[in-house]
Amino acid sequence: MPSNATECTKCDWVPGYRETQKPQPRNPHDLLAAVLSLVLPGAGHYFKGYRLIGWLLLLLGVPVVVVFAFAFTMFFGWFLVPTYWAAVAADAYIRKDLRPGFLPAQPA
Repeated sequence: MPSNATECTKCDWVPGYRETQKPQPRNPHDLLAAVLSLVLPGAGHYFKGYRLIGWLLLLLGVPVVVVFAFAFTMFFGWFLVPTYWAAVAADAYIRKDLRPGFLPAQPA
């Protein structure tokens, strides 16, 4: 194979095939947003700049999950509540921070 090849037609090789990627730095506010959402669903989203989603998760999501938990009590419905809390916290952790001036630290 020539040294300036861009791909191999007989396999899935492409330049950088075996190179490892450096992990991307995380914004320190991501963990805080997740903890806030564990305390109060939607608070982490509100903190990161997703104001409408934060209010909707709190004012609509929590009552709906609690109603479903009551409705399906016989069928382990109360597992919905901690599952909802954890999913909201994970979503707050993953979402990009929208607040201006709060960007992740760039590697040196």
